[in-house]
Amino acid sequence: MTRPTMPLLGGHHRVWHVLSPQGQLAGLGRLKAGRPRPGVAHFDPRCFTAEEDVLIELSLLGMEHIPPVHHVGEDGLRVHGYIEGETLSRPHPPGTPLPEPYLAQLMDQFGRLAAIPPSALELVHRCPPGRRPRTSRDFLRRLISFTRTRVYAVHRPELHRLFAALRIDGDAVLGPYGVLAREADQLTERPFSLLHGDLHRDNLIIAESDGALWTIDWELALLGDPVYDLATHLHLMGYPAGWQRGLTHRWSAAVSAALPGAAAGVSKDLPRYLAYKRVQSVFTDVVRQAQIVRHTSAADLPEQLERTAGTVNTVLRRAAKPLGLGRVPSPSAVEAAYAGYAALVRSSGPPTAAAGASPAPPSAAGVPAGPAATTLGGPSTA
Repeated sequence: MTRPTMPLLGGHHRVWHVLSPQGQLAGLGRLKAGRPRPGVAHFDPRCFTAEEDVLIELSLLGMEHIPPVHHVGEDGLRVHGYIEGETLSRPHPPGTPLPEPYLAQLMDQFGRLAAIPPSALELVHRCPPGRRPRTSRDFLRRLISFTRTRVYAVHRPELHRLFAALRIDGDAVLGPYGVLAREADQLTERPFSLLHGDLHRDNLIIAESDGALWTIDWELALLGDPVYDLATHLHLMGYPAGWQRGLTHRWSAAVSAALPGAAAGVSKDLPRYLAYKRVQSVFTDVVRQAQIVRHTSAADLPEQLERTAGTVNTVLRRAAKPLGLGRVPSPSAVEAAYAGYAALVRSSGPPTAAAGASPAPPSAAGVPAGPAATTLGGPSTA
C-alpha cells in the first residue's frame, strides 16, 4: 500500500505523484508514479515506448545514479524510486558556474553513455530497423524532418498567421534543401551510442544520501550521434559565457575514451547541431506559448502576453542566424502578434486542437518545483 506524501510534481509529458510506501514496501523509500498528460504535444522524436524500459535496461547494464524502477500492486504498476535531494538548478541556477566535482560527474556520465551501443537496447528500441538513421548526416536530417512534419506542419493550420507575424518561414529553414539540411550533409560520421537527450540542471539531482548527481527524466533518450547530446546539454544548461570550448574539450576526452571516434569533427559539427537546437526551440516555444495564451483568462492575459513576448523574443534572437532573420521582432512586436492570436481565438471560439496539440498545457502556476518538475513560461528546454 502507498499514500501520497506531497503535492503533485509538474512535468510536460507526465504528472508525477510522490508516494510513501507502507507495510512490506516501506523499505523502498518514497516513490514517484507518473500519469500521462492526455493530448500533450511532442516536440522531440522518441526511440522508446516508456522511460521505465530504458531505466530497467540501464540498471541491468550497471549504470549508476539513475532512479530504480519498482513493480508494485497486483497490476504491476511501474514506479520510480524518488531521489531525495534537490535539483542542480537550485544552488546553481542557469548562468552560474558549476563546481568542479559536478563537472567531473557530468563528464563521467557522458562517458558512460558513449559506452552503451545501440545494440544494448535492441529489446526496447521501438523504431523499425529500416527506419533508423545509420549515419550522422541522416540522424540530423531526421531530427530536422521531425520538427518540420510533426511540429511545424501539425500546428501551422492554426498558427500560420502567428508564424507569419513573427517572420518564421518553417518551409525554408526546415525544408530538405534548407540551411539546416545543407549543414547536415557536411557532418563527420561518428559511431552511435545512447543519448540522454535532455540533460540539464533540472534533470540532475544532488542526492541527500551521497551528494552525487543523479540523472532523471530519460523520456527523450535516443540512439544516435553523441555530438547531439553535447549540443543539447550546452543549449539547455546555461553555462557562463566562455565555457563552451573548455567543456567541449573535456567532453571529447570522456567520450573518446569510451567510444573511439565519438568526438571526431566536433569543432565543426557542434555549431551545426547547436543551430538546429536553437531553431527547434523557436518552434517549440511559439507553439507552447500559443497554447498557454489560448487557455489564459481575459483578466490574466495582459501579464501572460508580456511573459510570452519575452520568452519568444529570446529564442528568436538566439536562432536569428539559421532562421535568416535580418531583424528580430521586438518584444512589443511579439506581444502584438500573440494579442492578435488571442483575439482571433476568442472571436471564433475554441479552435479545434491540431493533432498532438495539448488541450491544456502545464503551467508553472500552482505546481511546486521538484526533482521531476518542468517549469514552463521561460525559454524552451527543447
